[in-house]
Amino acid sequence: MPLSKKQIRIIKKSIQELLKLEERISKKKEDMVNGDTSPFLINLLGDKNTLLTKVAQSLQTTIGMKFYEQTCKVLGEHVGYKVELQKKCKGFISDEVREYLVALDSVSYIPDRNKEIESIRELCRNLHEPPCNEYPDSTVDVYITTKEGKEILIDITTVKPNKKEFRVLKEKILRWTAYRMSQNPDIDIEAFIGIPYNPESVNITNVEYSRHCKYYDKNDLLVGEQLWKKVSNDSCSIVDIVGIFEELKDELGSKVDQALSKID
Repeated sequence: MPLSKKQIRIIKKSIQELLKLEERISKKKEDMVNGDTSPFLINLLGDKNTLLTKVAQSLQTTIGMKFYEQTCKVLGEHVGYKVELQKKCKGFISDEVREYLVALDSVSYIPDRNKEIESIRELCRNLHEPPCNEYPDSTVDVYITTKEGKEILIDITTVKPNKKEFRVLKEKILRWTAYRMSQNPDIDIEAFIGIPYNPESVNITNVEYSRHCKYYDKNDLLVGEQLWKKVSNDSCSIVDIVGIFEELKDELGSKVDQALSKID
């Protein structure tokens, strides 16, 4: 079910709090007044465009992995999920699971998500009272627990990981699966690589993505629309999020005008 107007307003308010536009504009205006900006640039672009540029540069830094994680949290909690950021996924990797994962790292590897998950599940059934350890790759960017107890673990990454990064990410989500299954082989768990938007299409709802595709199963990825729908229980589309930012664009211009009108 799509978001209602009221729900969109609530999510918009949360995103506004994450972006802190008024505070950001005020700070950048103060910087300009105090002379940290070239007078040549100001005369070339004008006060408004210069301030907008400075704010945009600041936002570019803010709208990164941490922002995407926080937005996932806002959307997930809005539909009743428990959402934890940078949560440790603890468990145990047996020698058998470790050997299985090493075997996947070969030139003949053909990704098969369902087969891999069930193979790990069966290997974990053979464990007897395994320890619950923390490993170097135990930190999960977005750790969701649904009302039914299902666990959704997401590693938010850049939109264009290189080949080596994809291989590391693929192994990481399988290790997370193994950690949790070592504690409970029957656990309902899904671990994903999350890509906030699709850089391979001008259509924001297009989820076809092929970068280094031989290193993962396509179902290992949540690309753009898939990510935002997954964390919001199918209630929020990437179109909804883009629409919120379009509304914020008008507010940004108005707030910049207000800030400039106060310059003595």
